[in-house]
Amino acid sequence: MKNLLNKIIVVFVLTIFSHHLLAAEIANYSMDGSLVDSGPLSYNGQNVYGSTYSTSDRHGKNGGAMRFSKSVVEIPQFRNYDFGDQLTISFWMKRTYKENYMGIINNGFTTESFDIRMGRENNGSFIFAQSNWDNGRTSSSSRNIIKINRWHHVAVVLNNGSSKMYIDGNFIHESNTAPGSLVVTNRPVIIGANANGTNHANFTGSLDDIIFFNEALSPEAITSIANDSYSSAYNIQLEPTNPNPTVPSVGGTINYDLVFNNDLVNTTSDFNIWAIMTLEDGQDVIIQPTSSISVPPGSSYSLNAEPISIDGWLPEGQHTFRWYVSDTAVDGGNILSAKFTIIKN
Repeated sequence: MKNLLNKIIVVFVLTIFSHHLLAAEIANYSMDGSLVDSGPLSYNGQNVYGSTYSTSDRHGKNGGAMRFSKSVVEIPQFRNYDFGDQLTISFWMKRTYKENYMGIINNGFTTESFDIRMGRENNGSFIFAQSNWDNGRTSSSSRNIIKINRWHHVAVVLNNGSSKMYIDGNFIHESNTAPGSLVVTNRPVIIGANANGTNHANFTGSLDDIIFFNEALSPEAITSIANDSYSSAYNIQLEPTNPNPTVPSVGGTINYDLVFNNDLVNTTSDFNIWAIMTLEDGQDVIIQPTSSISVPPGSSYSLNAEPISIDGWLPEGQHTFRWYVSDTAVDGGNILSAKFTIIKN
């Protein structure tokens, strides 16, 4: 069986989940001693109440994060901003006080596009994200995961009436309403309180790396961010050459197309790549062992109609093919991935 596994390279699809991991950033606040937006729009934040202070980040780096205590930051350029039907908000947080409700990031209250807050329930572990859409409201939440005085990664993925919450890279909860776009509101984005007032439900703790993306990030991208391995400098695009292929019980061959782009401003050229298939029963099969590629900044690595041979022994069912890339210059590998699934009859 092992020899057969090493010989075959596999790909399959019923529903395509091909997802490039590069998402355009609307705004990016590294919170490393300032409220500067490093994104394309330069929507810099400003203190409107109290003061924010530099503090150590999740890695222990001095000045790598911002501490909030009855302090409020506004981003006025977000007034009347149309987020459309997809938005991902990603940030790191450390709550240091378990009492009271605490606003984290929002642009309104009851009429908002989004409102991410914490409650005092469950010993201060309750975090929820409310969203207001054309045709209804959603509220995704988590209890008993956020711990006081510990750093956690939080991602809220909003997609056409769906709200998903991830904590530390793990999917927690989804809420749905009718498809539509997020409402547009004449309010700034507020960090560190809710929209009722400057001294209302203030956040007590530290925040870091607040990023707004203009699309619903994939679970792989969320995991990469939570693992401190995400980069917007490159992305993967993966899909079968012919849509909706199926494989007969006797086996067969299907092809896939892949593009890995390395951004012009990146300094990395050396990457590791590999591929696995996860069978319907959860078993992982190595499809392509780890190998090295060189992709200079500003260039791409591509595979066109790459064949995958599927032997008859492969069990029937829906299986998932994943293609991985790892940046060898980054501690932990900066692992990114893309995937799609197939059906074997």
